[in-house]
Amino acid sequence: MPEVASPEAWLEAVQGADVIGSDGSYLLENLPNLKNVFVTYPYIELGAFNSEELKANGVLVANTRGSNRDSIVEWAMFAILASLRKFVPLVRPTSDLPFERTQSLYGKKVLIVGKGDIGTQVGRLCEAFGMEVDYFVRGGELAAQSAAADVVVNALSVNSSSKNLLDQAFFAGLKPGAYFVSFVRHYTFDIDGIIKVLDSGVLAGAAIDCDPERAFDTHNEFYQKCLSNEKILVTPHIAAVTERSAQNAAEILVQNIEAYLSGNPQNVITKT
Repeated sequence: MPEVASPEAWLEAVQGADVIGSDGSYLLENLPNLKNVFVTYPYIELGAFNSEELKANGVLVANTRGSNRDSIVEWAMFAILASLRKFVPLVRPTSDLPFERTQSLYGKKVLIVGKGDIGTQVGRLCEAFGMEVDYFVRGGELAAQSAAADVVVNALSVNSSSKNLLDQAFFAGLKPGAYFVSFVRHYTFDIDGIIKVLDSGVLAGAAIDCDPERAFDTHNEFYQKCLSNEKILVTPHIAAVTERSAQNAAEILVQNIEAYLSGNPQNVITKT
C-alpha cells in the first residue's frame, strides 16, 4: 500500500479493500476500525489485540510465521554466548585486559519462556551446546521453574496472559547471577524492574533486542533506557534483519494472500 503519514490517512487509504498487505505501520491501532478485510504483514509479532473481536467484524489477521525464526535464533545464541562468555569487550581490545575466566554454556540451566517455533529452536541449539533446557508454557509454574535457571530466554508472544508477565518480582526471584535474554515485544517484561534488579546485583546481565520501534532506531526512549545500564547488552531491533528473513517474509505474505483468495486462509493469528 502507499506510504501515509498518520493513522487517519492509513485508514482512509485502505477503505474498500478486501485484502491489506501491510508493513505494520499504523496497523495495530487501526485494527478495531476495520471491517470485512483480510490483513497480512511480513513478520511474526504485531502486538496485543483480540482476534475474536476482530473476527466478529469480519477481520482476519495473518502473520508470516516462521519467516524470521532462523535469524532470531541466531541472535539469541549470540546473546547467550556474549553474556556468559563476555565476548563483546574482548573483540579488538586496544589495551591489555585483566585475566578473567568466563562461564561456559555447558551444563548451564536455561529456561525458555514460551515454546513456539522460535523458542523450541533456541532450545534445540542450547541442548547442542550442552545446556539443560526447560520450557515454561501457559499453566506452568513460572516462579518455580525459573528459580534455578542460569539463563532465562523470553520467547513469549504478546497476548492478555503474557502482557507484563515478567515483572520486577519475577526478576527479583531469579537465581543470583542469572542472565536474561529477550528478542520479543517489550510488553511482556518490565524494563524498569530489570534495571532495578540488575542494580541490586541479582541479575548478572541482560541482552535485549529492543522491539518497540523501527529497526536501527537508537534514539527512542526504550533503547536509551536499556543503553543507560552497562549490564544490558542492547541492540536496536535487529535480530530479524537479514536477507533470509526478508525473502521468507515476502514469499509467505504472497502465499497468505493466495490462500485467503482461494478460501483457505493460512497463518491466521488467534489472540485474546
